[in-house]
Amino acid sequence: MNIDSIEKYKGESYCVIIDGSKRVYLHRDIIEKFGLKPDSEIDNDTLTEVLYASDLRRATRRAMHLINERDYSYIQLFEKLQKNYPDKICFAVANDMAERGYINDRRYANEIVYSYMVCKCYGPRRVRQELYKRGVRGEIAENAIQNEMEGLYERLMSVIEKKYAGYLEDPDDAKSIAKVKNALARMGYDFDDINSAVKDYLEE
Repeated sequence: MNIDSIEKYKGESYCVIIDGSKRVYLHRDIIEKFGLKPDSEIDNDTLTEVLYASDLRRATRRAMHLINERDYSYIQLFEKLQKNYPDKICFAVANDMAERGYINDRRYANEIVYSYMVCKCYGPRRVRQELYKRGVRGEIAENAIQNEMEGLYERLMSVIEKKYAGYLEDPDDAKSIAKVKNALARMGYDFDDINSAVKDYLEE
């Protein structure tokens, strides 16, 4: 194959025209790295390397942009990149971001758990669901949850006092008590903890 011309496209990107009709858009760094020049030959293997390097560069820049906006788990970043790049590229970039410490599932899990479990006072089951949706599962998720289990009962009592005290004025109102328990269950608390907390609140 013959490189017919390398023409300025926009910014630092160039349009490389091969064999009269094939157009490849490459950043200046890629052109310099592979020593591409007009009126020169390029074989299929080299072109494959060039295209891979170009995609890798674009995907890496995309990943850095995403990470600068907010934290991502490994799976979240991979799936975001997967919309535009092949799996091989996505794995390479996600692995690189993890090795450089730009993404860290343990750190990310701790942040999510603290936000939902401590700040928003959700229960462990709901927090586990939030982690799962974000691609953090297994031991990393469970360890992050366990780290914030201390104070769980106090947070549950705080939720009852702030949001549901009006439903628990009559200890014989079974319907209202059931509504409170169901609401707390939807927040992710276990029924044993809910029953114990409601019982203690009513007794107080």
